[in-house]
Amino acid sequence: MTIEKKEDILIKSARIISEDGIENYSMQKLADELGVRKASLYHHYKSKDEILRAMHDYFHAMLMKKGYRMMLSDNLEDNLSDLVSHWQNLFLSEEMYDYLRCLLIMRQTDQRSYEEWRSISLTIEGQSQVVIERHAKSAQMISPLFSALLELSLERALINGESGTLEELSTSFPALLHRL
Repeated sequence: MTIEKKEDILIKSARIISEDGIENYSMQKLADELGVRKASLYHHYKSKDEILRAMHDYFHAMLMKKGYRMMLSDNLEDNLSDLVSHWQNLFLSEEMYDYLRCLLIMRQTDQRSYEEWRSISLTIEGQSQVVIERHAKSAQMISPLFSALLELSLERALINGESGTLEELSTSFPALLHRL
């Protein structure tokens, strides 16, 4: 088998790290998974570190392409539901799932993974703040709580493949806000 696209190497790298962890990721394992000789990988990339850098660049560009924009309405429930759905769809999408699991796994030991995860977290926090400030009087206290709950729910969905917490969050949080 030959490697058709350099992206195949990056996508397979994300899958290996997602499923087996960074400690089990090697050029040999990658070659075996792709069904090629290890030397074929070196035709495209000089080292494992270069592949990891390219993987981050490739998926970061995909994250940016997917967009962080949101359309806001006058309805809090709709806005929160749209926010949760947007991130749920992004986190659980076939093309991003393995990479986001990689970030989750590697963020404690890899600076680039930490920075990418932190960027996503700050974006979630900022979007949550915009939505909640538009509708709530005590947004300074509530916005960090919602964004933290959303991020924890997204992490849980990546780890366990469960999205039930996300649906609960999008339906119960607006009711809580109305009581405040």
